[in-house]
Amino acid sequence: MPALSALGQRQQFLLKALLHRRRGLTVDELSQELAISRNAVNQHLTSLEANGFIENSSLSSTGGRPSRVYTLTENGLELFPKHYALFSNLLIHWIRQKLGSKELKACLSDLGKQVAQEFVGRVQKNTAPAKKISEVATILHELGYEAQVELNPENSPEIIANNCVFHQLANECNEVCELDLTLLSELLNANIDHKECMAKGGQCCRFGISKK
Repeated sequence: MPALSALGQRQQFLLKALLHRRRGLTVDELSQELAISRNAVNQHLTSLEANGFIENSSLSSTGGRPSRVYTLTENGLELFPKHYALFSNLLIHWIRQKLGSKELKACLSDLGKQVAQEFVGRVQKNTAPAKKISEVATILHELGYEAQVELNPENSPEIIANNCVFHQLANECNEVCELDLTLLSELLNANIDHKECMAKGGQCCRFGISKK
């Protein structure tokens, strides 16, 4: 999902106009709002609709042809800044303060299991252990990790993550790593050894894999 700033200035203005008019605006209303021609508005609307940021519907009229009104979609709303990181930080620290570190780790472990259920079928389709590990690395990449598989000096595969999607949060609250550890354990049905951790000063997050 691109950020709002990645779009052209006119398209940003158009989306902001729709954000402030959640019931929608017609082409004529957008033309007046942006002080540009109807043709220019239609060009921007076509592009934004193709990308799934806006949608249109008929607006009944008492006379003449019904107009089409344009509104933001859920994807369009997601273009605007969100404070998910702030919310996550507050929630994690609240749980640790109220319930303690042990219960927080248990909660994060449960979340890891829930995430794993969405992908475990993909991993189990592979019979060879190396293929399973490679598929898990692909899944991590889809979740935002720069992940890869490497062989250690004992010629055993390890999963390396060169970034952490929870990096700032994990720096303040190491229990967050429990989510990743449980996710990997569930996907691979294996014991996971967190051999190196960026939240503890490591250059990457390195996960060793061994049979349960």
